[in-house]
Amino acid sequence: MRQTFLTLLMLAVGAQATTAWAFADDEARTAILELREQLKASQRAQVDLMGQVEALRSENQRMIGEMQELTRKVETMDKRLVEIEPSRVQLNGRVISVKPAERRDFENAVALFRNRDFNNCLQALNTFKKSWPKSAYTADVDYWRASAYYALSNFKSTITVANNLYRVYPSSPKAPEALLLKASAELSEGMIEEAEQSLNTLIKRYPRSESAKTAKERLAQIKQLG
Repeated sequence: MRQTFLTLLMLAVGAQATTAWAFADDEARTAILELREQLKASQRAQVDLMGQVEALRSENQRMIGEMQELTRKVETMDKRLVEIEPSRVQLNGRVISVKPAERRDFENAVALFRNRDFNNCLQALNTFKKSWPKSAYTADVDYWRASAYYALSNFKSTITVANNLYRVYPSSPKAPEALLLKASAELSEGMIEEAEQSLNTLIKRYPRSESAKTAKERLAQIKQLG
């Protein structure tokens, strides 16, 4: 009887231990499943975060690209404004308003004259008159045209251009110089009376100019030769 009781007691204890172990296995399994779910959730959150970072990086690159494009457009507009907007420069002691391209074309043409490239100088000056018909440089352009013709011994063209300058722009500082150049071309053509008339006109109209002093010397030389 006692032996039977002990046997039953041992079987009951074993059953309880087996049940406890079963409960322990279930809890461990549940914990592992929860940890796996947490790991998956963490991985998903990490993937989402990486996606957001990549999206932000792409957005940042897009904004940088737009800023660079806007900067380029602003710089381009600034350059265009520089070429369009007139600037103030000094010419023959006076302040005039000219566009940058206009000034550049004039200075390039004069540079050709100073380099003794008279034919290309004339071509550049003629092109200038067509491109800038209302330029403040016009009187000076005609003076350099007359000078280039004179350098090429084209005295008739010198007379025509210089005479036109004097008549159209009588108040220009280049007008007395044009009359002096005209007289020189007339002398080269043997037009003594016309040259004397040009020199006398110069002295009368512009008595205080440096050209008037030279005109008086020329008249004295003509009388000596006459």
